[in-house]
Amino acid sequence: MYKVNSIPAFKTQKLEYKLHQLSLMIHTSPIYHNALAQRFQGRLDTLIEHGDIKPFFLWHMLVLFGLPLSALLVLHHDGSRFIRRSVFALILGVAFDLIKYRRSQLGANGYMLGVLTTYWVIWCAALLIFNDVEKKFKRIERRTAPVNVGPEDSGFIDMDKDGDVDGCDAQTSGSDGGSTPTANQKPDGDSAKRQGSEEPKSQKEVLVWQAYPRPFLHRLNWAFDLLSNMRGPQWNWRVSTMGPLPASVNAQLNPGKRDTSRELNDSEVLDAKTRLKIAFASFVKSYLLLDLVKVLMMRDPYFIGMASPDIPPPFPFNYLSDIPGGVTLYRHMLTGYGVYIALSYGTSFGPPIFLGLSVAFPNFARAITSVPLDAPWLYADTFGPFFKSALEHGLAGCWGRWWHQLFRVGFTNAGRWILSLLPQRLATNNSIRRAVITFVAFSLSGLLHAFGSHTQLGDTKPLGPFMFFILQAAGITIEDTFKRIILPVLLPFKIRRWLRWTGNALFVYFWLTITGGCAADDFARSGMWTTEPIPVSLIRGLDLGVQGEGWWCWKEPWFRRIQGERWWESGLQVL
Repeated sequence: MYKVNSIPAFKTQKLEYKLHQLSLMIHTSPIYHNALAQRFQGRLDTLIEHGDIKPFFLWHMLVLFGLPLSALLVLHHDGSRFIRRSVFALILGVAFDLIKYRRSQLGANGYMLGVLTTYWVIWCAALLIFNDVEKKFKRIERRTAPVNVGPEDSGFIDMDKDGDVDGCDAQTSGSDGGSTPTANQKPDGDSAKRQGSEEPKSQKEVLVWQAYPRPFLHRLNWAFDLLSNMRGPQWNWRVSTMGPLPASVNAQLNPGKRDTSRELNDSEVLDAKTRLKIAFASFVKSYLLLDLVKVLMMRDPYFIGMASPDIPPPFPFNYLSDIPGGVTLYRHMLTGYGVYIALSYGTSFGPPIFLGLSVAFPNFARAITSVPLDAPWLYADTFGPFFKSALEHGLAGCWGRWWHQLFRVGFTNAGRWILSLLPQRLATNNSIRRAVITFVAFSLSGLLHAFGSHTQLGDTKPLGPFMFFILQAAGITIEDTFKRIILPVLLPFKIRRWLRWTGNALFVYFWLTITGGCAADDFARSGMWTTEPIPVSLIRGLDLGVQGEGWWCWKEPWFRRIQGERWWESGLQVL
C-alpha cells in the first residue's frame, strides 16, 4: 500500500477557492446581467402604463431633423432670420418634451436619447442662431469644365471671392470613382456639337467651393448634408484634427490665395482601396474588442450596478485588490476603453458605406450628390494618436487631439457666440478667449452627458458626469497656467523632451484617475453596460467567459407599433 499524506483543511479550502475562481473565469452565469436588462424593460413598460412617462416614437427623430431642415431652406430675403429663430424655439420645445417625459431603453439604456437630443439643440443653435449659413458656410463640390479652363474661369463660381453669388447646378461626369481630384474625360461623341458646329471639348472634373445654392433641389441636398455632418470633412469648417486638404485639392479650391503651409502632399494621400482596407480592419478590430469588453463587464457586478466600487472584480482581476487603487484603476480604464471602443465601432461604418459604395457605384454617387464621396481624404480616423497627444500636449492634447471631435464644432460655435457678447477688449484677449471657449465647451459637454444620465432607466446621478467634464476644463486651465506662467519661473531654461513627456504623462494619469469616478460610477449604476452593441458574439458563442448565452445577442425587438387615441400618441415606439 501507498501512504497518502493528508492535506491541511485550510490549504484544501484555499485550493477549492482557486478552482472555483478559475471556473468563474471560464464560465460565469449571465443571469444577473440578463435579469437586470429585462427589469429595465419592465420598468419602462410599467412607467408608460401608469402615465408617469411617455413612449419615444420614431417620428420624433423625423420631426427633430425636419424642423431645422425646413428652416435652412428658406432664402435670406424671405424672412429667414425670423423663421429660423421661430423654428429653433419649436426645436427647444420638442427637445424639452423628449428629455422631460419620453424614455427608451435602446441606446445604452436610454443614454443616447438625452445625449443626442441635447447635442441636436446645440447644433441647431449653431446653424440657426450663432451663424448665418448663407454667408459663412461653403461645401466642396465637383463640377465638369473644359479641359483647358481653370476653376476661376470655368463658368462656376469661386465662392471664396463672392459668397453671396448664386451657385449653379452642373452635370457631373460619369467617370468611375477614383480618388484623383481631376480626371480627364473623352467627349460624349462625334455627333455632339457646341452651338451647332463646334467640336466638343474634353471635359475634366474640378472642385469648387459651393455656398448656399439657390435652386431648390440643390439647396435641399446642401442643407441636408450640412445638418448631418459633425466633423465637416467637405466643408469650410472642417475640424482641424482631420488633417489638411491635399495640395491638388487646395490648388483648385483656392487658386488665388493658396496657403501651402496648410496642405498635405499628394504623395501622402491614401488611395481609395487602401483607405477601405484600413477602415475594414478598424471595423473588425473594434468589433472583436467590443465583444471582449462586453464579456468582461458582464462578469463584473460593478458594471451592472450590483456592487460598490470597493468590491473586487472576479478572477483573475481580483488580485488587483492587493494593490492600492488597483481595482479602481482597472475599472476606470475598462470604462474609458469601453467608451472608446464603442465609439470606434460606431464610427467605423462610415468609410465602408460612403466610400465603398461610391467607388462601387460611381454613377449613383454622382447622381445623388455633387460631393466627391469617392475622395479618400474625406474619411479621416475618428481618434488621433494617444501617446503623441498626451506626451506632447498633456491633458489638453488628450481632449483636443486624441479624443473624438464629433461635438467640437457645436461647442466652439457656442463659445464664440458668447465671446461676441463680451466687450471688445475682453473678447480679443487671448487668455480670456481660451478660458471662455474651454469652459463653454466642457460645460456643454457636461450638460450633454448629464441629460444622457437623466434619460436613463437606471438609478443615476447626473451631477457626476457633469462634474467630470467641468473638472477637465479646470485641469486644462491649471495645466496651461502652470506651463505658461509658473514653469518658466521655476525652470528658466529649455526643458528636455523626456522630462516634459514625463510631466505630461503624470498629470494626465493623476487628473483622469481622480476625476474618472464621477462618470464611471454613474455609467455603471445607470445600466449603460447592459446594452448589446453587437449582433453576434464570438466569445459567448464559443461558451467562453459566460455560460449559456449563445452566438446571437439581439434577442429583443427594437420597435413596437402603438395605436393611441390620438394620432400623436401613435407610431413606432423605440423600445
